[in-house]
Amino acid sequence: MTIKIASRSSKLALAQVEEFVQTFSIKEYELINIRTQGDIMSSKGEILFDKAHFVSDIEESLLNGSVDVAIHSAKDMPAKKTAELDHLYFTKENKRFVSDLLIFNKSQGSFFKSHMKLGTSSLRRRLQAKFHLNAKNISSLNGNIDTRIRKLDDGKYDCIILAEAGLKRLEHLLEGKNFVRLNHISCSGQGALAVQWKKNNKFCDLIMSSDVASLYTELNANIELEKSLLKKLKTNCNSAISIKSSQGQINGEIYGIDKFIAFKGTKIETIHKEIVDMGGLKLLNDHNWYKSYRL
Repeated sequence: MTIKIASRSSKLALAQVEEFVQTFSIKEYELINIRTQGDIMSSKGEILFDKAHFVSDIEESLLNGSVDVAIHSAKDMPAKKTAELDHLYFTKENKRFVSDLLIFNKSQGSFFKSHMKLGTSSLRRRLQAKFHLNAKNISSLNGNIDTRIRKLDDGKYDCIILAEAGLKRLEHLLEGKNFVRLNHISCSGQGALAVQWKKNNKFCDLIMSSDVASLYTELNANIELEKSLLKKLKTNCNSAISIKSSQGQINGEIYGIDKFIAFKGTKIETIHKEIVDMGGLKLLNDHNWYKSYRL
């Protein structure tokens, strides 16, 4: 049985498809590359758009039956689910790399100084660099991983921040690079992948009945808990929030332009109230005027 797999066309996206077929021992498949609205916006240099645009066009191909399954980065999956679709979060060999890496130009060594020109487009990462690294010179950085690494190598930045998971999947890009692993909490789902399908079809049975799927019960519980809080907070992919769930415990931070707050707990309602009481909802809205603000 040949499975039609939908994916974006970047090198990273194709590596993620390969991770899926290896993890679930898929022997016969046809790859359907889809250029999403997110890809189009990113290619134009846009930064602040909802990362759900990386998912929605691919979801449409599932809904109309032109593909059987789709592979996404778990962090791109919106907190509000599409009712007709289902998904499973997974990682290769059940190993998840959740950290961000600070990668240095070869002329800079491996010690960060606040005046260095640091490249990142993520608002969360920009504000984490401001508050936790005391970074004073943060610049936008867009493009796929290869492009971002090339800009670093060309000397356009002294250092850049990228997700460790993506670099692990394209490991050759780190060869000869000086980098440090940042201790900051990253975003929901970082390091994991999602396989998505239309409910009540044979591919659901194929994936969910496999012995492999049972390995990811804890991973799925953790990410679903994170997404539940994000949905309660009505965040989007431009919201500067870090979050991590482990064994039912949620930890995270919300970043505003001038300050940030930390939260933790086990119950969504209790955490939500704590965030409201600390002024976290106002901080989440700070990104609305981010375009006119210089960090």
